[in-house]
Amino acid sequence: MASTPAPPRAELARSHTPLLAGGSTRRSAAPESSAPQQKGGWRTLLAGGGAGAIDCFVTMPMDTLSTQMQLKRFSSPIATAEAIIAAKGVAGLYAGFVPFLIQSSAKSSVRFFSFEMLVNAVDYWLPGQRKANPGFWALSCGLGAGAVEALALTAPTDRVKVLSQAMSAQKGVPISALELVRQQGLGGLYTGALATALRQSSSVAVRFFCFGSIKAGACEALGHDEKHAPAWVSFLAGGTGGAVSVCLNNPIDVAKSKIQAGVSPGIISAVRETVRERGLIGLTSGLSVRVPRLFLSQAIQFTLVDQFKRLLQNC
Repeated sequence: MASTPAPPRAELARSHTPLLAGGSTRRSAAPESSAPQQKGGWRTLLAGGGAGAIDCFVTMPMDTLSTQMQLKRFSSPIATAEAIIAAKGVAGLYAGFVPFLIQSSAKSSVRFFSFEMLVNAVDYWLPGQRKANPGFWALSCGLGAGAVEALALTAPTDRVKVLSQAMSAQKGVPISALELVRQQGLGGLYTGALATALRQSSSVAVRFFCFGSIKAGACEALGHDEKHAPAWVSFLAGGTGGAVSVCLNNPIDVAKSKIQAGVSPGIISAVRETVRERGLIGLTSGLSVRVPRLFLSQAIQFTLVDQFKRLLQNC
């Protein structure tokens, strides 16, 4: 009896959609080894890292201002900048630059890669679910990606960065990561880790949710293909997600800064202390700087990740 010819390899290929395009994949009977049409993996890591590094150079001064405003009673961003420059010159605006550069580049890389892996896992094990409930799965995968990012990178690097920024408006040499470990052990790098994880996971969830929803809505209204949307659409969608996430979780960010600067021992005590000293308005400290900074930061990152991944498809 003649054997049935094997199906062409093309029929066995498993298709994937771009990480940021909002599409879904289908689950086959078994895992496939064929190359996906839209390549991710190391390309996503590289694209995220490059976007995070560029973002750091642009937005670092605004991050220093917001941290100082959360820790001390400066009346405005201008007054904060004047105090920092008077103490340490313009370089003071870049206090903690090295850990911030490492953090910004690495965490952006990990964030987008983790989100991609979680999205692919949902598409594989629950085919069709993400397409049916895109908002829910954007939030869920964003929460997971944010938690991974926070515990792997953000908590320890933020600890060193905040300590450096806390001294940016006064004389003295900022503490280094090695000195912190020597004094407090590795656990010293994870002071405020819970607050960092809460802030980061909620932020990332909101950013991916807003990005996907706004990009899809804009493309549908303007007749663009999401996979090839203009850069300004990604810029607007990413920036809006960043701004909204800041407004929703600024209180936990205020608490995180106080804990990591050594001012408060925990989240509840940090919130109580802030409200007692400044009233509820104290929980909005730094918001006037954080909103434009995170709008610009996330606009840059989402736009550049989109563009870099397209450039890397032929590699």
